[in-house]
Amino acid sequence: MKIFLVHTLPGHDPKVVRDGFSLTAFIFTGFWALWNRMWFLTIIIFLGWAFLWGFFRFLGLSNDCLFIAFLALSTFIGFGANEWVSLNFLRKGYTLSGIVAARHRDAALRRWYDLGGSTLMQ
Repeated sequence: MKIFLVHTLPGHDPKVVRDGFSLTAFIFTGFWALWNRMWFLTIIIFLGWAFLWGFFRFLGLSNDCLFIAFLALSTFIGFGANEWVSLNFLRKGYTLSGIVAARHRDAALRRWYDLGGSTLMQ
């Protein structure tokens, strides 16, 4: 079972965010942030890549070291990604209405409704 966070805003559909590591964010990093419309985070990620690349070139380190640094940055982003999505919803005025355990996103939303989640939106 996976843990999901349900965010609500009156007049809008509930948003469900999986808690934990995001493989998509780990693999696609900056493009994942663009897809989720987190503009400031996207800029930070791309600047982080550029800084790492320039710093490692300046020091004359090998491509293996650069790969390990990029892998570490991607791992950090993968672990923080879903938390950042949740915080982004909270910044937009959504409230955290529930924490649900389910096998997938649709089942989590269904379980949230079954537990009386729709009454929280009114």
